[in-house]
This record gives sequence, C-alpha cells and structure tokens, in this order.
Amino acid sequence: MEKLKVVIISNDIDLKINIKNMLSDDNIAISGFLEYDNMTNLKILGYSPDVVIMIYDQKEGQIFEIAEQVYAQIQGASVIMLSEEVDINLLTKAMQYGIKHVLLLKTSDKELKEAIFKAYTLEKKRVSDNSFIKSSRSKVISFFGGKGGTGKTTIAVNTAVQLALNGKKTVIIDADLQFGDVTVLLDIDPKDTIYELSREKGDMNIDVVKSMLSLHSSGLDVLAAPKSPELSEYVNEKIIELIINTIRPYYEYIIIDLPPGFNDTTIAIIESSDIVNLVASVDIVALRNAKICLGILDALRQKDKVELVLNRASDGIISKKDFENILGLSPKIYLPDDTKTVLTSMNKGVPFVVGMPKSTLAKIIKDYTSAL
Repeated sequence: MEKLKVVIISNDIDLKINIKNMLSDDNIAISGFLEYDNMTNLKILGYSPDVVIMIYDQKEGQIFEIAEQVYAQIQGASVIMLSEEVDINLLTKAMQYGIKHVLLLKTSDKELKEAIFKAYTLEKKRVSDNSFIKSSRSKVISFFGGKGGTGKTTIAVNTAVQLALNGKKTVIIDADLQFGDVTVLLDIDPKDTIYELSREKGDMNIDVVKSMLSLHSSGLDVLAAPKSPELSEYVNEKIIELIINTIRPYYEYIIIDLPPGFNDTTIAIIESSDIVNLVASVDIVALRNAKICLGILDALRQKDKVELVLNRASDGIISKKDFENILGLSPKIYLPDDTKTVLTSMNKGVPFVVGMPKSTLAKIIKDYTSAL
C-alpha cells in the first residue's frame, strides 16, 4: 500500500507538530504544513493530498470555504477537522461543506489514524463509483471558455441539437447560472429551470428531473438556467453533481454549457465530464486566456480530457498553427468565421444545424457528432 499523503493546516505550530507526532505510521506520510491565508487553496493543490487535516479556529472565517474547495477541486481527497469543542452546530456545518469527520483535539492517536483511513477508503469508493457510472453510461461533454464571447453556447446548442437529430437521447444543461442563453438560442420559454429543481423537497430522481425539463422540437431535452441572476446562489456544485449522476443512466449524451471562468460549480462539472471542449476564438487575447485555462486544468489534473475548439477562424496575425504550437493541442473542431449564419440563427432562435443544414458550420458540427 502506498503511503497516504496528509496535509495539516493550522496557524499554531505546536499543534501541527503534535499532530505530526500522533500520525507516526508506516502507511502515512506528512506531505506538508500550511497556515490559513488567501493562498491556502492553491498551496493545497500543489501537494495533491489524500487527506487534509484542518484545525478549527473560530477566528478564521475561511475554514469552511477551504474545506469545500478541497472537496470540489481535489478528486479523491478528504477533509478531517479537529476542534477543542464539538457540538451539533459544528457537526452540521462541517457536513454541509463536505468534511468527513470532526474530532476533538484531544482524540487519541489510534482514533485519529482510524478516521484518516476510513475517510480515505470512503472517498476512494465514491470516486470509483463515479468512474463506473461514467464508463458504463452516458457521455458528459462540457463546453468551456476562459472569457465570454467565444461562441461556446452557440456551439454547445448546435452540438446538442444535432445529436438529438441523429437519434441520440440527449439533454443540454445550461450551467451558466447567472446569464445562460441556451433557451434564447432554442426559442424556448421554460416553465421550470434548474433553480426550481434545486428547491425540490425529497430525494432527487429521474421523474423529478424530467418534470423540470423543456422539450425542443428536435427531441432535445433542456434544463434551463435560472430566470434571474440572483437565483443562481441557490444552485451549488453538489446539486449539479447530483443532477448529473441522476440522469446519467437515461441519456446517451449530456451536453453542459459552462460559464466563462472558474468557480466551484464549473470545477465540479469539469471533473464529472468525459470531454471538456475549450472554446477559443482566433485572436491574441483568446490565445492567452486558453493558455491560462490549460494551466489551471493541468493543476486540477483535468487537462487530459480537454479538446480544443477554434471558432471564428480566419487568416490573420494569429494562425491555427500558432494555437497548436503554444497550447500543444490540435483543434478537434475548427469553425470558420461565418457571422451571417450565426446571427441569422440566433435572431430566429433556430440552430443553424436545423435552419441552415447545408452551411459549412452545420456540416462541421454534423461531422463532429457523427465521430463521437
């Protein structure tokens, strides 16, 4: 058995040394010691730990946010919290933020080690179960861009519609929770959205999810973004993960339109995806943003699932070859600049794979979906 990598976080050096001594074991390796600051999350990523031990300190308001981000960003990692006092309020809050165990600081060496091994085993089982679901059921394809205006929503929508036209059972989820435009491009006025789904009481199941979906004329099912930006705060990454895992057995393809930039929900969806289409337009700003995104995805250990989509491509200062050389990726989809087709499609609310099936853009999307 490989040694479990443990990171200890506390502002008290004596506590960190004491816990290190408690964890003297042939199967445990202390990878690092950290303090609570604005860079703690990024520092944790560098250690790739199996278990993170956090010392509860009421003066550190960011503790639970750090724990939540460890859960979202580091696949297979568990968080254990140690506190001088443990009450029901602390236990409840810890559970909400993905913390596996809360123990008293005065716990014994044996109890702490048992908690570490138990947390590690349970998390590995959860990751393994998710991997089984992925390999045996639907394919999740997300569309992502480092900035807005790359055309990712247009490409995601047309890909989803074409898959439905190909006879594939397909659903599209608009995960741009504040400013999603999927329903606009499909000319759909949804009765319910992902917000209403998140507020449903009781267990999540396929019947509940289907009752919240809108149906497009192509046969595509649509889970719309909230109708108002302020409602987005009620939809977190855990709800998104639950929705994806609930619908996986019932669809061949799940297409997800992500917001630009990184947040906890985006990272959780990327980790649940089989393919992450990084969409970029062919210009110097997009090239820079794409390179930054790839660096972050590499740190999150998600780069291997990234495929490059170049949109609005034309001969200019920045070429397709420049993107390949700088990013180390060859474009999976290469879409020429065809503003007329895209604007006509958007203004009519008719995807170009339906309204202009003979256009170059439609043919490229059709070829892409046929090869999936």
